[in-house]
Amino acid sequence: MAQSDCKWLKSATMTTPLNIYILDYPEAMQSGVYGVQDLFTIANYQSGLEVFSTQILNKSSLPVAGHDSIIFIPPCLAAEQPEFSDPDTLSLLKAWHDSGAILVAACAGVFWLANAGLLDGRQVTTHWLLCQRLADNYPRINAVSQRDMVVDEGSIVTAAGLCAFQDLTLHLIARFAGFDLAKKVADYCLLDFSGRLQAYYQRFYPCLSHGDRLMLKAQNFCADQIYSNISIVQIAEHCCLSQRTLLRRFKLATSYSPKQYLIQLRIEKAKQLMELEKISIEELSYKLGYTDTSNFIKIFKKVAGVTPAEFRSRFIST
Repeated sequence: MAQSDCKWLKSATMTTPLNIYILDYPEAMQSGVYGVQDLFTIANYQSGLEVFSTQILNKSSLPVAGHDSIIFIPPCLAAEQPEFSDPDTLSLLKAWHDSGAILVAACAGVFWLANAGLLDGRQVTTHWLLCQRLADNYPRINAVSQRDMVVDEGSIVTAAGLCAFQDLTLHLIARFAGFDLAKKVADYCLLDFSGRLQAYYQRFYPCLSHGDRLMLKAQNFCADQIYSNISIVQIAEHCCLSQRTLLRRFKLATSYSPKQYLIQLRIEKAKQLMELEKISIEELSYKLGYTDTSNFIKIFKKVAGVTPAEFRSRFIST
């Protein structure tokens, strides 16, 4: 380990490892539970020291954690997201946080921290499919990032998708034992440690199972006319509905207004085209019905979290 990597170790003494407690709750993704433990074990191997001491916890083995501890909440693997409302666990999370422990969570596991009231006033992240739900259900959260893979707020650290526990673990290794060790672990495990963004993976999957046949007809019309500047009037006429009725039923079925829905469709199509074709931003903008390229870039960044050029650079060299 390089001299510059030893700041935390020297402050805690070389013989005192950082305690990592991995919370194995009933719906926890087991590859996340044991994968985190494996990555910290590999970090110890790579450093030649016991930098991290890991322990898997369940409700029958919950210790009192202090300032030299990290509580790691892995992702959830369940068909339906659980309530994350077990009062004993929530009380322990609060007590751990009050005692100075650092609490970290990935994907839906972030909802444990939200239910414990530990995210109020903070910037956080979770899986992009859950970001809006988190923001809506917990309005005291300052901001929910759909762009970042990891958001570090000091005593609370959150990460995005199911496999973002890897990014989160590497981040913690870098934070407490130095970048060089984290890079060694990433290289050894063939993991990406380039500061990737979850915005690159975000996709638009329209709801087609809402049961409203007329709104499904409207959605299909929007998809068929994705390269045209169709209006709400045209969509309403296609469905033989008034504009007011269309707006009400469309929002109820899809959670979007027709205008918002068309934007989502076009940005998703733009992503697909950039992945498959070598196409200029100007050409892409024109193809999708935007006469002003700068306006297209602004809308793309607002929806996707990155510019078209940033997104495209992952697939085709510019």
